[in-house]
Amino acid sequence: MRSKVMYLALLGMALSLALAPMAFSENAGFSKFVEAKSTICFPLELTFKRPSGVVATKLPAVTFSHGQHATLACADCHHMWDGKGPVESCNSDGCHDVMDSRQDTMSYFKAYHSKDAAYSCLGCHMKMNQERKEHGKEVLKLSPCSNNICHVAQK
Repeated sequence: MRSKVMYLALLGMALSLALAPMAFSENAGFSKFVEAKSTICFPLELTFKRPSGVVATKLPAVTFSHGQHATLACADCHHMWDGKGPVESCNSDGCHDVMDSRQDTMSYFKAYHSKDAAYSCLGCHMKMNQERKEHGKEVLKLSPCSNNICHVAQK
């Protein structure tokens, strides 16, 4: 019995030593039979904080989950992304960087609230609701803004 325990202990140590280099390799976590072509390098969940200059509201901040939107292509929302360089946030310089107007198509507000743009949150969710209605499914709660799927009221 004692020799069996010793054998298992030595086997465990040998396996640990043999597998240790894999744990510290570039593709750590992947099998030697898997080649990672790309990795995920974006926040899975984030909270949008209003930049200075944006009209203040009493609505709760929006928490966004990339995981819940995983069926969409990145460029569906990040519509100016070329697929090669880093993905910029909506309020980057030269994008939706107009902070003091809600009407301007390049405003921070319209990036999320344009009813006519499929890449804005509201436009996409309105289109999704139309499709859900056509298929007899429950629609997403978009109004009132004070407690909807985006601006969730704090309890």
